Order: sequence, then structure tokens, then C-alpha cells
Amino acid sequence: MREDTLSVRMLGRFRICPAGGAAWRLDSARSESLLAYLVLHRGEAHPRQRLAGLLWPESSEAQARTNLRHLLHTLRRAVPDAERVLEVTARTVAWRADVACRLDVAEFEAALERARRLPAGERVAALARAVAAYTGDLLAECDDAWPVADRERLRARFADTLEELGVLLHRTGDHHEAAHWLERLVREDPVREFAWRELMRVYEALGDRARAVRTYHACESVLEHELGVAPSAETRAVYAGLLSAHGAHGPAPAPAAPRHGATRLVGRLTERRRLTEAWRAAEAGRPGLVLLTGDPGIGKTRLAEEFAAWAARQGAVTATARAHAAEGGLAYAPVVAWLRTPALRTALDRLGPALRRELARLLPEVATPEPPETLPEDEQRQRLFAAVAQAMEAVGKPVVLLADDLHRFDRESLRLLHYLIRGEPVARLLVVATARPEETDRGHPLADLLAGLKGLGRCAEVELGPLSRDETAALARHVTGVDVDVARLHTDTEGNPLFVVEALRVGWPARSGLSPRVQAVIEARLAQLSSGAGELLGVAATVGREFTADVLGAAAGVDEHTLIAGLDELWRRRLVRERGADAYDFTHEKIREVAYAVLSPALRRRHHRRVAEALAQPGEATPDEVCGQIADHYQRAGDILTAVPWALRAAAAACRLHANTEAVGLLDRMLRLLREQPASAQRDALELELLTALPAPLGQLEGYASAGIAAAHARALDLAARLGTEPGPPLVRSLALASTTAADFAATQRYGEQLLDRGRETADDVLVVEGAYVLGIAAFWQAHFETAREHFELAARHYRPQQRALHLLRYGQDPRAVCVSRLANTLWFLGRPTEAVRARDAALAFAAEAAHVFTKTVVLIFACLLAVDMVDEHALRAHLRELTALDDPAPQARLPAEALSGYVDVLDGRPVCGVRRCRRAIARMGGAQPAPGLGAALHRILLAAAEAAGDAAQAQWAAERLLTMGGAAVVWRPEAERVRERLSAGGVSGGAGNA
Repeated sequence: MREDTLSVRMLGRFRICPAGGAAWRLDSARSESLLAYLVLHRGEAHPRQRLAGLLWPESSEAQARTNLRHLLHTLRRAVPDAERVLEVTARTVAWRADVACRLDVAEFEAALERARRLPAGERVAALARAVAAYTGDLLAECDDAWPVADRERLRARFADTLEELGVLLHRTGDHHEAAHWLERLVREDPVREFAWRELMRVYEALGDRARAVRTYHACESVLEHELGVAPSAETRAVYAGLLSAHGAHGPAPAPAAPRHGATRLVGRLTERRRLTEAWRAAEAGRPGLVLLTGDPGIGKTRLAEEFAAWAARQGAVTATARAHAAEGGLAYAPVVAWLRTPALRTALDRLGPALRRELARLLPEVATPEPPETLPEDEQRQRLFAAVAQAMEAVGKPVVLLADDLHRFDRESLRLLHYLIRGEPVARLLVVATARPEETDRGHPLADLLAGLKGLGRCAEVELGPLSRDETAALARHVTGVDVDVARLHTDTEGNPLFVVEALRVGWPARSGLSPRVQAVIEARLAQLSSGAGELLGVAATVGREFTADVLGAAAGVDEHTLIAGLDELWRRRLVRERGADAYDFTHEKIREVAYAVLSPALRRRHHRRVAEALAQPGEATPDEVCGQIADHYQRAGDILTAVPWALRAAAAACRLHANTEAVGLLDRMLRLLREQPASAQRDALELELLTALPAPLGQLEGYASAGIAAAHARALDLAARLGTEPGPPLVRSLALASTTAADFAATQRYGEQLLDRGRETADDVLVVEGAYVLGIAAFWQAHFETAREHFELAARHYRPQQRALHLLRYGQDPRAVCVSRLANTLWFLGRPTEAVRARDAALAFAAEAAHVFTKTVVLIFACLLAVDMVDEHALRAHLRELTALDDPAPQARLPAEALSGYVDVLDGRPVCGVRRCRRAIARMGGAQPAPGLGAALHRILLAAAEAAGDAAQAQWAAERLLTMGGAAVVWRPEAERVRERLSAGGVSGGAGNA
């Protein structure tokens, strides 16, 4: 490309960029629209009157021409060397004909023309290159009317090219490649019936009749929903051929019964209006969440889906994620479902390598030059959330995310939604969610999400009530085609849409004796299934979520003929529907619940085992995202011993995403179930593995003084002794921290030596650092400061920045920042104040670099304590401000922050209030301290505050406590003795220093 050539991209997002230079920064959509029109029609001088009419069709001619004049003035300032590319006269505007310009639209059409001139045998590669040049619809973000005709023409040429590729490859026998292009075509042009039909034939040629039949199911549903028509006779003939192809499997199935009629959404006018209003706001750049609530079967999901379909017709990109009652879902599973929606997945390819690397944490299929690094929790979460937001932005259109059963979403996914909706810059995003808030416990993260968004005015809750009698009549007429006894139907069903539809499909009112319960009505309808379809339905219900034909067939243990016939029957009866690219799901969660409830316990266990075996994919690498599901199925099959290794993999995956709550919940559940098993060496070994994995996430959530940590430690040590094995390093370090918290420094030293010895034996710097850290902590809290200094410096020497992620993942903090921070306090007690200040500043810098809240919390607390000991009021105020400004400080920070704030109150002239705050922090700690030395530190702060306040009684009490409480209080014994002696001498004075 010549150095002065301009690259102009109009397929997708508009962009003009000089060769080797930065893209032009245009400040308005009108600027982009005008330049795009001029480039697309270059070589022609355009009258100002025509341009003004194109860009401002609703304005008067005079106003439009004034707008154009202002726009040209703005462009001259925004476009480098505007006179070089634009020729502007009093009457016309043109893109100069002599400007070298590389236009992607022209390249796409030229590639097509080159391909057309080639013989069929050489055309495929050329057509594929042309498709690659089509990077999006023409000026996808431009809402003006003038590009519409060209946009539709180019899109039609693109779709025709995809079709030609599929047909050519199918004819030459390359069925896999043919399927690839035809699958893309039905995503791009879902109402092109020929593409569906050709894809069915390709799948049949590949020997995958189940997928071919599913393709017909998807085709009929799309045509029914989008156009209100049935597939053509030719397409139905291909479908009938698939059902009758039986080969050696026995006789062909009976002719397919007609599919149950579709139900349409009736009523809900008020609710639709509120959704439309929220959409308009989101489209204008005010993102929000609309929460649909109501009884099961009331139509929440149906309304959300109908609205999403309407928004898609308005030009939005829509993506759906569902949470299921079944256990075993990976953290961020709904986000993964959204990102795998074709439109969003395609947008990922337009992101830079750094953003793609972050998204690869959730989507392993996203190709990146190197795998994502495990980062500190807050840094990783921030980067991941920002990458997801960029993916939404890269679509170039407003986005509607459908979140079905939001109350079942994991904590991390809910946090991400909060980030997306309140984020800056604002996104054109609307989240439409369904939920049953009554099924959430107190403290459920959904409550935090709703409260936070309502506070911002970005959340609306819409409750759906029963249908009226007239609406019930309309729905019944649509299902049956005839009028029914509406008064009785409305009374029997209480206006619940699901109950209405299911009752009518099972034969109401002719079928007498129906129970007035939805479950009984559904049971009656399931009883009408053939035995083969009924068996498949039970297995599908056992899966507990969306399922593919492959998994269903493997779990049911049936041949292809039986699988296809049964699935087709379930689909025709509208018990299941196609979902996503290749899956099915139940048409309503209540049908799944009933289908599972009617299974006997023995059959459930059998089904769960078979589903687990199908998901495990013998001989293939099992993705992390299904490990929790496999564990859950083996557990429900009664095989806990096989479930545990899968649960450990799932917990490790959750920890890599810093989803500690999910990891702890999964490990705890496995421990409870494992302890119910008969005693054996295998059971004990598995339990020890679980207890070794538990401390890292549990310590992050509860601290190392929690009863849960103590119980896990005691049990783990007992099991290790019984099995004759050494505890693993994560468990040893957890034991060390718990011992330090309990002031059992002899045990802390023993565990620290184990870690250090193992690290030296294996040349493992991570273990050396962690061992030295533990030994340094033990020495520090015993006032063995010289020994503490040696260990902290050893840890700092062996720390490797490239291993930071490993320390954070296994042990929950950055040991360099923490050790250097504690070294600063140690140096002060050794009488080396200048070195102490240097170490403190280095530790603060390391903590900022780590961007890890827990690490920063610890470093700031000990920087504050150093300031108290040094009587450095300026440093104390600075560090305390930073500590209290943390968005989500660790629990261990709250009590010292309260006490330190009380000390500052005293310094600010509020002695009574300040001393009271210090005492309140001590009282709140109770009997167990959540962090090593916390009780001693709080009393030290009270001692300083009471001295500064001139409160002899409180100073005396704090000094006596430090002298008699034992344990870590020995660190401040000299200070307590100094204060006591001064009090005995007859007074208290502020500004005490180190003795």
C-alpha cells in the first residue's frame, strides 16, 4: 500500500486510517455518515442540497443546509489535511478523485467477481476469501436511510456466497466444510429455507441423522416464529426421509403426528410497554435491568423471549443465558452462554490480543498467542469485566441480554452484571431477567445487585399476574381453534398460562377427573408418550439443563433410530425445543420437574450415572465447565468416591476465577457426603484431598480463626496420621496461619520449618518464601525481632515476581509486600527507624503493584501501626485514608480501621468519642481474633489514644491488658510498661514514643 493511501472500512464499524497511521477521530455519527457517502460515491460532485436532504431528511431545506455548513466546518478541523481529500465549493462537495483509497466494500465485490470467473473446481478458495473480506454489514452503526439499499444488496451477495460455498462443497463430497458454511448461513439469514434444507442433507451425508432432524426442528420453529408459515413440501419431504431411514434398525417409525400448535403471547400490554420504555432508554445510552417476577408458569420467560425477538427485529443483538436448579455449574456459566451467542462470539475476533487473552479464562476456544496469567483477585476481575464490556461494545449495536432464573445465577455473574449496567462509558445494554425472589435466602447476592441498581435508578421490577378471563379465552382459542367454557377454564386454572395450555393439550374438558394442579395435568400429558419417548424424557430431565442429542443418546443407551424417533416425538408434542447451536431444552422448567419427579429412585440413580459417563467423554479432555456437573451426577448416582476427583477439578477451576464462595460450597458439600460413606482408605485419602483444597478459598472468605478452618485442620491432621502421609503445603501453611492467630507460636514455627525444609529440598522458591514468611510471623509476635528480620529478608530474596500469581492462588496474598511491610515494623523495634520508613514505602509500592485487596489491607494496617509507634500523625492520617477508601476491604480491616479512626478523633479534639470508638472495636472482636495479633494491636491503639486524650483510667486499663494478656502482646510490652510507670509517677502526657 502506498504511504499516502487511506484505508476505509465500511463493512461493520466505519473507520478511516492512513497507511501506518492512527485512525481519524470523528466526533459525530453525522460526520461518519457524510464521509462514508462521499467515499462510497467518490468521483462525483454532490450538490449541497442533496447531501443536506440525505443527512437531515426531517429538517427544513434551510435548516438542513445550515447543518451541513456547520458539519463541513467541523470536519475541516477534525480531518487531517481535509483539503487534500475533500473538494468543497459553494455548491458541491466531493471526495477528491486523485486520493488513493483502499475501500473494503470494493475489495469484497472485486473478490466476488474474481471468484465468478473461475471454474467450479477453483472457486471455493476464492469465495472463502471474499467471505473473509465481509467483516460486517455496511455501516452497521449508521441509522440514516441512505445506506439501506446498498446494505441489503451487499448482505444478500454475502449470503448468496455462503450458500454457493455450501452447495459446491456438498457436491464435491467435502461435507464437513459444507456444514461449516451452511451453519453460518442459517445464522446470518435464518429465514432462507433452502439453507436449512441443504444443511439437513449435508448432516445426513455425514451420517449424523440426529443433527439433521434437529436442523429441521430449528427450521420449522424459525419459520413459524419469524414468518408465521410452515416449511415447504420439499423441506418436509427431506424431513420425512430422515425419519423413515432405518437401515438395519428395524421397521420405519409410524408417520409423524402433527406438531402441537404453537402458543402465542396474549395480554401483557402494560408489561410490554414498560419493557419497550426500558429498551428506548438503553438504546439512548442508559443501560438498565428489568426484572420480571411472578408465579411459576405465569409467563415470565415467554414474555422475555418475545421481547428479545422484537428487539432483534429493531436491530439489537440478543443473547440468552439460563441458570438451572441442578448443581455443578461453573462460575460465570451464564456469561459464557452469552459470549458464545454467534453475534457476540464473532465480535470477539475484533478485539485485541490482550482482551481476547482475558476472555480465554471463560472461553478456552478463544485462540490467543499465550494462555491468560492468573492474576490477583481484584486485578483479574477488573480486567475480565472490562474485556466482557469491550466485547459488548465491539458488537456495534444495542445489546439485550436475557437472564432466565436470575436468582440461580452465581455471585460472580451477578457482580459482572452490576459492572456492565453501571459502567463508564455507558453501554447500550438492557438486561431482561426473570426470577423468583422468594426462593432466595437472606444475604443472597441478587439482593445486593437489585439494591445497587435501584439506587442508581437502573432497575425496574415488573410483576406478572394471572390472565384475565378474556385473555384466557384468547389463549384457549389459539391453542384449540374453538371456543371453550371460559368461565370454568379460568376457574380451574386460575388464569395461569402454563396450566391453561397443558390442560387443553391433555384433553380438557372432555378428560374428566383432572386434578386442579399443574403437576397432575403435566403428568397426564406425559402418560400419552410412547415408551421410547418417555424413556428419553426421563433421561433428559435427569441431565437437569440443556442437552445435546449425543449426550442424550449416550446416556439413554439407545441406537440412533430410537433416539431420533423419540426426540422428534418430544419436539412435536412441544415438551422440548431446540436451543442454541446444537442443543435441546424443556419448553418449561415445570415440565422438567414433573418428568424427573415421576422417576423411581433406582431409575434416577441409573440415569445420573449414565449422564455422568456421557459428559466425561472417555478418551477426550473434559472441559472445566462440565466437571462440576459430572461430580453432581455421580453424587446423585450414589457414587461419591468417583464424584470427588471431578469436584476437586471444578473447585480448582473456580479458584482460578477467584470464585471462592462457589469453591467452598462445592468442597463442603462433597465433604458432607463423603463422611456418610463406609470407612476405607480410599475414602480417607479423598477426604484429605478435599481438606487440603479447602483452606485457601475458605481463608479468603472467613479468615484463619474461623470455626470452619479449625474443624478442617483437626480432621485433616487426624486423616494424615491415619494414612501415614505428610500434609500438603497448602494445608501446612493454613495450619501455620491458624496457629499464629491463636498465638500458638511453637506450632507456627513447626509448620513454617516444614514448609521451608520442603521448599529447599525441592528447590521450590514458592515454598521457601511461604515458609520464611510463616517463620518470620512467628518470631515477630514473640518479639524475637532479629530472627524475624532474617526470615522476612529471606522471603524477600527468594520471591520471584513471575510467581506472584501462584502465591495468590494457593495462599491468598502477595508475600513480598506483606513480608517487607512486617520488616518495616521489625526494623522499628530494632531501633532502625530510617530503614523502617524505607521498608514501609517499598511495601506500599509492592502492594499497589499487586493490586490485591487483602494484601493491600494488611500492608496499610501495619503502616498505620508503625505510624502509631513512631508518633507520625501525618503518615497515620494518609495511610488510614487509603485503608478506609478501599472498595471491598478484607474483614480483618474493619476493627483496626475503627480503632485507628478513634485515635484520629482524639487527635482532632474529640477525646471522649475517640476513646469510645477504640473500646468499641475491642468489644466487637469478642473472644476470637480473626487475624494474628489483632487483639494486641487494638489495645496498643487504645493505649496511644488514651495517652493522647489524657485519659489515665483508659491508659491504665490498656497497659494492664497488654501486660497480662500474653501471646502477641509481648510486642508492645515495653510500651505498656513505660505508660504504667508514667502513670505511677503521677500523670499521662501525649506523644509517647518507643521505649
